[in-house]
Amino acid sequence: MPEEIAGTAPEIAPEIAPVEVIVAAAQPESQPEPTEFQLERFTVEATFAPPSANDDARTIDAVWYTGAKVPRFDWRTGEEYDLILDMKGCRMDRLNNGGPVLDSHSAYGVESQLGVVRKAWAKKGTGLATIQFSRRDAVTPIWNDVKGGIIQNLSPGMWIYKKVDTTPKGQERKEFTATDWEPFEISLVSVAADAATNFMSAAGTPPAPPSVVETQRASAHTKEKPDMETTTQDPGVEARQNEVTLAAARDEAVKAERLRASTIRAIATGPFKVEESFLAALIDEGVSIDTARERIMNKVDAEYRKHPSVPINPPPEFPKDQADKRREGMEAALLLRGNPRASGEMVEKGREFAGLTLVDMARECLSAAGVRTRGMDRHEIARVALQGRNGAAEYFAGSMTTSDFPNILANVANKTLREAYNAAPRTFVPFCRQVTAADFKPVNRIQLSDIAALQKTNENGEFVRIYLGDSKESYALTTWGGIVPITRKVVINDDLQALTRIPAGLGIAAATLESDTVWAVITANANMADGVPLFHATHKNLTVTNALAAVANITLARKAMRKQTAPKGTILNLIPKYLIIPAALEGIAVQITNPINLAATASSADVPAFVRAMVPIVEPRLDAVATYGDTNWYTAADPSAIDTIEYCYLEGQQGVYIETRQGFEVDGVEIKARLDFAAAAIDFRGLQKNTAA
Repeated sequence: MPEEIAGTAPEIAPEIAPVEVIVAAAQPESQPEPTEFQLERFTVEATFAPPSANDDARTIDAVWYTGAKVPRFDWRTGEEYDLILDMKGCRMDRLNNGGPVLDSHSAYGVESQLGVVRKAWAKKGTGLATIQFSRRDAVTPIWNDVKGGIIQNLSPGMWIYKKVDTTPKGQERKEFTATDWEPFEISLVSVAADAATNFMSAAGTPPAPPSVVETQRASAHTKEKPDMETTTQDPGVEARQNEVTLAAARDEAVKAERLRASTIRAIATGPFKVEESFLAALIDEGVSIDTARERIMNKVDAEYRKHPSVPINPPPEFPKDQADKRREGMEAALLLRGNPRASGEMVEKGREFAGLTLVDMARECLSAAGVRTRGMDRHEIARVALQGRNGAAEYFAGSMTTSDFPNILANVANKTLREAYNAAPRTFVPFCRQVTAADFKPVNRIQLSDIAALQKTNENGEFVRIYLGDSKESYALTTWGGIVPITRKVVINDDLQALTRIPAGLGIAAATLESDTVWAVITANANMADGVPLFHATHKNLTVTNALAAVANITLARKAMRKQTAPKGTILNLIPKYLIIPAALEGIAVQITNPINLAATASSADVPAFVRAMVPIVEPRLDAVATYGDTNWYTAADPSAIDTIEYCYLEGQQGVYIETRQGFEVDGVEIKARLDFAAAAIDFRGLQKNTAA
């Protein structure tokens, strides 16, 4: 179970600039007017960060952890200890995927988000980041203080998955090092647990207090020249600093625990109604919110199983509240306007809101959130509704409700984009194999045709080991994407085209990109890893002067594929399943594969069963090939029998992936469509090309 804490930050190692400081030693009270002072010099070493604040983009570099040892407080045990974060065990994915920049670890609403992490990385045990601040009016004063060097302290909120006891021998106070941990936000704070954190601002503020590298004692001499007196720092200063830091850590731990407990209680006392003793045990045990939700659901399911009269399969459905019904109804009404032929269920859901304009729906959402819209013009309604909670708070002080309008618009755009993507024709799917990759590293596959035949065991009954080698064919994922903004102008103009047609166009564009990528593997006929083109006589998968004119021509191509052998000489006996043709040959292909379409003198006996069983795939991209594109035709084996062409998505994001957010640059909602995709020929043996010349 991860331990959720907040607190800590770092320093960068820019240029080292020695600074000379002249100081005088403190004088005893008995000598208010010393007759002679001897001023001696000591040298300190301070690190000055280069200017990094970019006022146009509102970006600035920051050090959010310096490797410092900071005091912590465990709210479960009441134990105080020191914590060190090992940057080698830091998981940066959340920060690099748009981790939020918050005000003092406040996660209660989007108004507390001041910006976003654009890049996070580690360097020599410190945590660094490039941060972009919002252009909201409320954030501008904070940005001015940051770039001016007034606000400097930062603190990461994190989950700790593993920590080890690194307490030095003989030390009473416990000390731990986090070896596996994940920051999920960076906060601006007034008092940081790691006092050396800072923004590398254009004001030239030193990122850390200077460290003394050479010190000479300063002395005050009278005429009698008494013994030299050493100046020392008040020992209570460091203790007071530690107490302030520890108090801040306690406050953050208490806030995190209150949020965890209140969230679990809201889940358990909602529609589920679990007993108080079970709820108290979850809170006292310190489990995470996700774990608590899972246990609550398991307990509810177990309770239903005790009463056979209560249906449990499927699980019980709890009634939707009015907000859910209103949101679904508005989405259905907007989808119906974009597609009047939608299902009857969609018509029923959207009936109540049929005929409402986007501004009318925005007014309904604001009214439901407690905002009085009387006296507001269309422009003001659109502006406030698109701001979500910020807009509601402006007109309804203290309200914690949120306008659903941005979510409704985003859901409608998402659904139209996804539906258009799924409906777009992708003719390559039947004869290609779909896979996923965990990352963007080059992918190497083992060819099915490279698996050797089973070997006879020796006299001792030992099995012969079969070795598989990686294919030399490799590829890597590539990312494509685009952003669609839904602005205030779209709402005021009641522009359904921008809300439905443009996202649908993005979906079609994503599907088209996939088709272009896969079919380019065939039409480009590029060299494979062996230096030979995909279709070539050396590969025995190119049959020349074999026009698609009769059954005999298909039989010739079938024979060539059946005779293909594996790298180790095994006869594969592959059977063509798909007949791949350009649009120009569609009529001939249908006549050959379907005996009903032959001339009246022909009978079904003229077409063998194996030809009738082939599946025609018509692809107009083949017609566009410069040389004999409209006469070349292909056959392909079943991808479950032999590798053909492989197309790949990023793991967990098959197809076009959609994200939405409140716009930073636009007054509205932004929808991003992203596609991580690649395709490559893995084995030439399952593909056959036939040319007419």
